[in-house]
Amino acid sequence: MVKLSKCCSPVPGDEIIGYITRGRGVTVHRKDCVNVKDLIKDEGRIIDVKWDNKKESEYSVEITVFANDREGLLTEVISVVSNSEAKLLALSAKANKEKIAVIEMTIEVKSVNQLNKVQRLLGKIDSVYDVKRKK
Repeated sequence: MVKLSKCCSPVPGDEIIGYITRGRGVTVHRKDCVNVKDLIKDEGRIIDVKWDNKKESEYSVEITVFANDREGLLTEVISVVSNSEAKLLALSAKANKEKIAVIEMTIEVKSVNQLNKVQRLLGKIDSVYDVKRKK
């Protein structure tokens, strides 16, 4: 009865902790999750956990791309994700009056290294100025 927390979406390679829930087993969070500071107050329910590196799985992660809007930006973002071997699960894009594009996406990766690669490649796209992972 172990589940990965949806608030921070940990992937193999992330530093993680376990939280013993009431009646739902152990929830695994990234150590830098915004909710961990509240969970740590109840020290008796925090446990050490580690990744099972023998089992390869895929993990959903939410990331946001911030860019100066331009023609072809969305096509380039989708192409980078597709070519990185990550799987694009969901995408939402909008641009405001100031021509700032915000692209929110959910991708599926196998490790934090693959996630970092995707973020690095997205950051190299012309007019992209920030790529953030949901915490």
